[in-house]
Amino acid sequence: MLIKNAASLLLLYLPTSFNSLLPHLRSSVKYGCSLLAACFFCLQQATAQTDTTASTQTRGRLPSLFSVGVGAQYGFIFAHSQDVQNTSGANPIGAELTLSWQRNDQDTWDLCNCFPRNGLLLSYYDFDNAILGKGVNAAYFLEPTYKLGQNSFFSFKGSAGLSYLSNPHDETANPANQSYSTSINAYLLLGLGAWFRVSEHWWLNPSVNYQHISNGGLSKPNKGINWPTAGIAVSYQPTTRPYYTHPRSTEKFWLGDSPRWDITLFGIARRGSDAEGNRKRFPMAGAAVQGAKQVGRISNLTLATEVYRDEELQNRLNFDELDGSPVKAGIMLGHEFILGKFLFSQRLGYYVFDQTPYFDRLYHRWGLQYRLNQKLGFGFNLLAHRQVAEFIDLRVTYSFQRK
Repeated sequence: MLIKNAASLLLLYLPTSFNSLLPHLRSSVKYGCSLLAACFFCLQQATAQTDTTASTQTRGRLPSLFSVGVGAQYGFIFAHSQDVQNTSGANPIGAELTLSWQRNDQDTWDLCNCFPRNGLLLSYYDFDNAILGKGVNAAYFLEPTYKLGQNSFFSFKGSAGLSYLSNPHDETANPANQSYSTSINAYLLLGLGAWFRVSEHWWLNPSVNYQHISNGGLSKPNKGINWPTAGIAVSYQPTTRPYYTHPRSTEKFWLGDSPRWDITLFGIARRGSDAEGNRKRFPMAGAAVQGAKQVGRISNLTLATEVYRDEELQNRLNFDELDGSPVKAGIMLGHEFILGKFLFSQRLGYYVFDQTPYFDRLYHRWGLQYRLNQKLGFGFNLLAHRQVAEFIDLRVTYSFQRK
């Protein structure tokens, strides 16, 4: 319920892998966070105002409360596969700067029963390993915050953005780096934190985080960097007001709505190498049909089937001298968060047709779609097998729904 409530607050900001962990959980942390945070296209900018009105008198939507924070993080590299054991034992240390805006009004309380923060995270890390080098990250974050006491709060954070890394894989200069092969990569973070008010304007924010960097399979090698950290930050909030408290609205306006049906075409030009070792692009194209039924204020349950043909897969089969088809077909059970005009989807799939030996039949997809209107939508989708990101496709969707 907490996660469901927290995800719902995204409506306010969008317009109208440890050794004992299961691979699917690790990939969920990395890629679920990645697509969730990919929703964060629009950062709400608001100038804070002083408002001393009592919390029981606050109504509607009020300007967000701005704060600025600085902090430090310390952790360790999680060497999640044999290929990256040369990074094991390193202890990354980082410094961070955050600019955040916190919601505190009736509209927010009715939607998520919390006081969410969103903003910009800037960080610098020394990975304590010559192979990995150093990195600078810039990311958007969303942090649902729940009141524990008069001056204490609990929060969890999702963040996504870009990372610049100093020492990518190079066949001559840095052949040992199997973690990343491009200077620019995707940056992801999932964390838990606490907030303690030490004065009217000052806060302490201890946190634990799981951070990941990779390029989503666009260039290889791409094993990624995974590092858990713990740290503390101090935050200054120049303007304050009492936190709103009031019974939450329980209206179920979605009851009675019929299912939504989607027909989707998707594709991408995948990067690979031909038989002579030359880099080239291989087409991948497919289609999907899905039914979606709204079951909550911001939740849909989905059932879908898809089929696609992947010429990069055919190229791999040819190189390995294997018989098989580059066509795959699967069925998927999933969920969507309804975020204004955006749909953030998470799906678990099973291949009913797969003649290749490279992965097992279970897979998962994470996607983001922007609905231009009630009929037409555009977006992208990541397909992964356990902790391995296979590809990201672009897609167009036609929807229809009987009212």
